[in-house]
Amino acid sequence: MTGARAAALAALVQLEKGHVERLREALDAAGLEGRDQAFAYELAHGVLRRERLLDHVLLGFAHRSLPKDPLLRCALRLGAYQLLFTGGVPPHAAVHETVELVRNNKGFANAVLRRVAERLQPRAADPGRPGDELPLGPARSFLLPAPLPANEVERLALLHSLPFFLLQRWLPDLGLDGLRQVAEAASAVPGVFLRAVGVDRETLCDELAAAGVASEPAEHPLLLRWTGGRSPFAASAFAAGRFVVQDPTSLRAAEAVPCGPGATVVDLCAAPGTKTSLLAERVRPGGCVHAFDLDPERRTRIAENVARLSLGDVVRVVDDARALPVGDAVLVDVPCSNTGVLGRRVEVRRRLTGSTIPRLVPAQRELLAQAIGRCRPGGAVVYSTCSIDRDENEGLVAAVLGSPGVPSCTVEAAQRTLPLCGQHDGGYFAVLRRGPG
Repeated sequence: MTGARAAALAALVQLEKGHVERLREALDAAGLEGRDQAFAYELAHGVLRRERLLDHVLLGFAHRSLPKDPLLRCALRLGAYQLLFTGGVPPHAAVHETVELVRNNKGFANAVLRRVAERLQPRAADPGRPGDELPLGPARSFLLPAPLPANEVERLALLHSLPFFLLQRWLPDLGLDGLRQVAEAASAVPGVFLRAVGVDRETLCDELAAAGVASEPAEHPLLLRWTGGRSPFAASAFAAGRFVVQDPTSLRAAEAVPCGPGATVVDLCAAPGTKTSLLAERVRPGGCVHAFDLDPERRTRIAENVARLSLGDVVRVVDDARALPVGDAVLVDVPCSNTGVLGRRVEVRRRLTGSTIPRLVPAQRELLAQAIGRCRPGGAVVYSTCSIDRDENEGLVAAVLGSPGVPSCTVEAAQRTLPLCGQHDGGYFAVLRRGPG
């Protein structure tokens, strides 16, 4: 697995230096396959999910500050992550294999990581010492070199590598229990859900099993959860367009669009086309989904998915928003803070600042107003985000509906979903019914 560690470290360093925006870019370029690829993804994304906690641990042994060298700093995080959060990796292997990846200061890296390893305990954490012992499982714990913050919100932010201002912002709305749920989901590996396209999920499950892909029925009747074995994307069922990856929360937002056979639907922010594909299945026969995205490269992704899923007869990818028709229904899944999918889009937590949401809201308001304008009188508009922040969701919808010049609408339904570990992402949708005038 040395190749996986090297690929994970290289990706983390590239992200640290600002050479890539997403770890996936660097990891895919490494050309790994199978178990090596999966392990590299686990390591790199896991380090970001726990970065603040790892730095807290490492500072307890590095004393003054973390190394300025990005390679050494990322290597220490990578080694500490393996020691704390990959229980199947022997400590000596985690230390040795990581130190081998360091070009300079191998002795320093070896000493720090060995000191981390020495504090691993083959027992459960003492519940009476929540600030001093880190639970790592039913029979593993870690003696922290420096205590965690006494303040519960600060502690959650550090444990789950989240911006403190964000949890403070949500505390009055969610309370401590809600904050814990959101924070725990942000540091957990999210589930991978497969939505069957053109076949029932039992047939899809059998096809995947024949290809060595393990899956099980999820709670939603259209979804399977990938549980192991080979990658589903290497199976012939993927190339044949038998499924798309879609989280249950995203699926519910697409299902909320009121449409049926023969309908004309406009998908305003459609890339990569996952929601578009569900709408396309629902408007057959005789209907059409007009899919648009402002980014030309992302429009290409819509077209690729439409072709793979054999939906070209019912989906039109539109290059110019002015060419979009008036729809019986309009979906506008706006660019947002991604605060409902922090466990999945791990790099986002690094970019979030106090100005992020206020900066996004004006564009979101404009997009919702455009969506209402593209909807026929009496038709429906669904506004959706993968955010859990009220300013991007309930507050924004209320503000737009009260704005001068926006056609009258009523809110027929609305739902905010908080992310839940391994079960679903967070997000929001509102179904608006346009008035007759």
